[in-house]
Amino acid sequence: MKELSDEALLNEVRRRMSLSEKTILEQQDMLQEMQRLNARLEQSEAMKSHFISNIKNEINNPLASILALTQTIVDKQSSLPADVQRNLKLIYNEAYALDFQMTNIMTAAEIEAGQVTPQWVEVGVSQVLEQVIQSFETVREKKGVPVRVGGDTAVQFVTDGRYFRIILANLVSNAIKFSNGNDAVVISLRITDEQLVISITNAGSDIPQEDVARIFDRFTQLDTGTVKKYQGHGLGLSVIRSLVELLDGSIAVTTQIPGVTFTVRLPVKASEEGFRALLGGDGSEILFDEAF
Repeated sequence: MKELSDEALLNEVRRRMSLSEKTILEQQDMLQEMQRLNARLEQSEAMKSHFISNIKNEINNPLASILALTQTIVDKQSSLPADVQRNLKLIYNEAYALDFQMTNIMTAAEIEAGQVTPQWVEVGVSQVLEQVIQSFETVREKKGVPVRVGGDTAVQFVTDGRYFRIILANLVSNAIKFSNGNDAVVISLRITDEQLVISITNAGSDIPQEDVARIFDRFTQLDTGTVKKYQGHGLGLSVIRSLVELLDGSIAVTTQIPGVTFTVRLPVKASEEGFRALLGGDGSEILFDEAF
């Protein structure tokens, strides 16, 4: 082995130190570039969040006004000509349909932007469900689809009221949309294992087993082609799943011929009054204050 002089060894050490310094400088430059990119991403996310918030208000406020004013006129429509009554009802129904779709779009955008945070309040299941079913009255009447509700409808539990309503609205909307005329949509509610279990069944179109895994994917619709039989943008089930998981719940789908059953399970988070009722009762049922 050839022996190196002290000068040669010193030069080799200098060369390696120079390479190390170059590598460190390159890593520092890369870190600074990543920090700049991260700052730009954070700025972009902030702008997107601000845009979503602004456009939500810009759309929701006029829609809320149209719905409220139209409903006021419809409630006092007895003195109006029949054609005006029909037109007013049509305006209200179309405005509600637009509001429903925009709610899904905005909720999906909020989920994508990470802006969904549950606001826990005490919610009366029967009140929310009644409002949701009533909001789809025109669609139900047009298709001739009755809705039957059974089970523990009187229960109240703590959840996010807005998200719970969106979940129910999408489930009911889907069930009505895919039902055959005169075949009832059946909604069943029960409390089991400290969970509220909501099952919604329609006797219309069934879902092929191979498609079940992808129906919750965003923008996925099994009804494709040049002419679509069912309207929609494929967001509803995606929004339902995201919100159910946000509320610490789960959703499952069961197919039968004909028809489909969606089952949502949400944890029963009792209110303070509910806890007192549980402690003071015989344990056979949950008692809550009726106010909502």
